[in-house]
Amino acid sequence: MSIVEEEIQKAQEEREEERHKHCQLLEQLEAEKTEETSKLQLAIAARDAALADSQRVGHEICELQQQLESTNAALQDQVPWNDIQLVLDQAHGDMVSMTTRFWNTIDALQNRRLASYLPGSGVTHADPAEQSGPATQGHDAHLSISESNVPLPSQQEPSARNQFGSLV
Repeated sequence: MSIVEEEIQKAQEEREEERHKHCQLLEQLEAEKTEETSKLQLAIAARDAALADSQRVGHEICELQQQLESTNAALQDQVPWNDIQLVLDQAHGDMVSMTTRFWNTIDALQNRRLASYLPGSGVTHADPAEQSGPATQGHDAHLSISESNVPLPSQQEPSARNQFGSLV
């Protein structure tokens, strides 16, 4: 072989080596491209999932805000427990006061009736000899509440009332 042929063969071998290197490089680039495409697809899928979650959460937030507004509107006309408790405490106090006054009035009426049995009370006592038979019911049969000098609650002056119409 001549020098020219050797040089041609050498050039062909070099070209073949370079072609082989380029093919390997091309295969390597193809593998990297496939790997990067796979990563990109995973990133796109993750982005789509995050976007779907974001939209779902946005819808849930919207629904919760509507429920909150609806609940606030429904509760707007209701009275808070603290206000109810104050009114109930006031009503309880009024009831205790009225009950106390009622029983004090009853006690006063009974005391007056019992005092009428005492000598010098101005009530004429029947002779014990005259108290025989079924008419011996005692002086309480002769003295009725309307005959007593104790003013009845309806005869008293109107008492003061609070803002709820209860007696103070």
